[in-house]
Amino acid sequence: MFKFIIAVLIALMPAAGLRRALYRSVFSYQIASSARVGWLTVIRVRSFAMGEGARTGPLNLFWGPIEVDIGAGARIGRLNRFTCAWHVMQERFKSWNYTPKLVLGKNSLVLDEHFFDIYGLVSIGDGSWIAGHGSQFWTHGLSVMERDIVIGQRNYIGSAVRFAPGSGLGDDNIVGLGSVISSRIACDNHIVAGFPAKPIRSVAEDKANGKYRFTFEDWKD
Repeated sequence: MFKFIIAVLIALMPAAGLRRALYRSVFSYQIASSARVGWLTVIRVRSFAMGEGARTGPLNLFWGPIEVDIGAGARIGRLNRFTCAWHVMQERFKSWNYTPKLVLGKNSLVLDEHFFDIYGLVSIGDGSWIAGHGSQFWTHGLSVMERDIVIGQRNYIGSAVRFAPGSGLGDDNIVGLGSVISSRIACDNHIVAGFPAKPIRSVAEDKANGKYRFTFEDWKD
């Protein structure tokens, strides 16, 4: 709890450069000089690395024995929670093989008010966007052993999508609003939607014609 209080005090510092410097010196986090940690973003995890040009907005929480690796150019909005209980590191939970790790690929995006339950690996590939609001990523549950969620590259995930433990996506997909991803969906270049979600149709031709574009080049800061 003492270290959490220290993290909160660092998060309250008024200047981004000061927050970066204190997180580096106090917790030995590896935060690149051009990376930016938003105001009141509290980081109390096992390890934390943030690449060049990556940034978070305000009021995010990283909490628990999580290894965090945020790639260069990645962006995190506001009010997102990335959590795991510290007690899973106790000897009595060893047989459950908890491996809490968060990987955000280069130029990926996590927008606002999403929840990440990180008791296994959550990996979001280069250029993939967790867009909108209120999506949830779950890596533990009743008797769950296959926890990891692996999302490929350049996916666009709409608001209020739910990922179950052990689920995932291929590359270049578009996931519809409110979908529930309950398994690994290996397709590429498809619209994926439903409960449970499944591939609906290919979007390869649409993308070749310029439809479904999402890029930071169009992002107005």
